[in-house]
Amino acid sequence: MKSWRFHGTNQPLTLEEVAAPHAGPGEVVVDVKAAGLCHSDVSALDDAGWMSMFPRIPMTLGHENAGVISEVGEGMGHWNIGDRVGLSPMMPDGDAIGYGSWDGGYGPKVRATDANLVRLPDEVSFELGAMRPTRASPRTTPWSRSAGRSKVCGWV
Repeated sequence: MKSWRFHGTNQPLTLEEVAAPHAGPGEVVVDVKAAGLCHSDVSALDDAGWMSMFPRIPMTLGHENAGVISEVGEGMGHWNIGDRVGLSPMMPDGDAIGYGSWDGGYGPKVRATDANLVRLPDEVSFELGAMRPTRASPRTTPWSRSAGRSKVCGWV
């Protein structure tokens, strides 16, 4: 598959062939339907102060994503192929999708864990779902504010 790869500050993202991710135990693979361009992604392109966030390069950026689960790993039977999800980027250990050891969504597929997955209702577009959903509080999720309800998502 082809993904937009980050090689460091003051270098353009490059479209490169990379291995498609596969779901390991406790993981799913999500087919990315929408990926937001965050200020931190743009800043990393022209401010070397962000380089400490990237212990390995090249890597695929993109931590504001939404899509459809296409592969389910062992221990993730509560998720199904075809489930619509937004991805909260942070991992419990402080790592994050699009930073650290987890490639992000500037490609067609991304790996994720339970800590990242937020169910996305059918009435919410993937574009809105990519606006950094959070599992911490339904009231801070963009689509819950826009819908005028506090629990639109069916939290897991």
